[in-house]
Amino acid sequence: MSRVARDIAVSLASVGFFFVILAAVQASEKGAFAPTGDPAAQVFLKVLPQPLDRGTVGLVELAPASEECQGTFDGRPVFFFLAKKEDKTPGRTPGTRWVGLFGADIMIKPGSYALSIACPGQPDRATQVVVRDKAYGVRVIKVPSRQVELSPEDQARAAREKILTDKALATRSPEKLWRGAFLDPVNGQINSSFGRQTNLNGILNPRPHAGADFLVPTGTPVKAPARGRVILVGDHFFSGLAVYLDHGQGLISMYFHLSEAVAVEGRMVEKGQVIAKSGQSGRVTGAHLHYGVYLNGARVDPMPFRKLTSQL
Repeated sequence: MSRVARDIAVSLASVGFFFVILAAVQASEKGAFAPTGDPAAQVFLKVLPQPLDRGTVGLVELAPASEECQGTFDGRPVFFFLAKKEDKTPGRTPGTRWVGLFGADIMIKPGSYALSIACPGQPDRATQVVVRDKAYGVRVIKVPSRQVELSPEDQARAAREKILTDKALATRSPEKLWRGAFLDPVNGQINSSFGRQTNLNGILNPRPHAGADFLVPTGTPVKAPARGRVILVGDHFFSGLAVYLDHGQGLISMYFHLSEAVAVEGRMVEKGQVIAKSGQSGRVTGAHLHYGVYLNGARVDPMPFRKLTSQL
């Protein structure tokens, strides 16, 4: 943050409420504070860079604030927690700040969306966040026809499994369980990135790829990128053997096409703990690990999200 921005923040803190939105995962020192809404409300906005890409995560900072503050973006809740606040001034001790994360789902339409904040004893606040389109590309995959033209039995199975996965993805634990930068679950090359549409047996699927695929051999240990609770372990038609972790406050991570699940449903796992081994179960063309992240139901790219968590 520039010296001018810090001076503005300090002066605003002395007279009332302000917040900063960091609506990007690759922070840049370019950008400027600009008032939004009623000038008397003293609400200031900073987007780095502008605007927010679909499929990415933004961060909102509040001061003064508390965990009782609540937010909403694109109809999804925004929860707040204390995070580190770096101060590179010699002799000063780093402090803390109240922040909340919000996701622009991969299927969100480009446009302007309201970010609303409500804190006890403060007027409600709202500002607009611009979400832009992003070209993620197309991948071409061929699988056996039986995995595309499902039998009635397979359709019924997939429908039953969707009920289970939808329930897991709707988890909203109030407590933030993770801390610090997320780890990569495996060391390997990403051969199919987040957001790409899939040409499956010559037919373009309108639903984009909602994760990152790591090209690793069967049996590669899969580690929890952060502390969390195991909320679902199951062998599913499309995703194969899968593990879902709840990291708190609507943040869910998932691991598909496994050969073995080590994690036990209902138990806590720590950052770096082995939870599974990679494989090629489910609808796949070869051995790999599919790694996905959902934030209060928004499907977001796990790789830039990992970089954002290094700031927290």
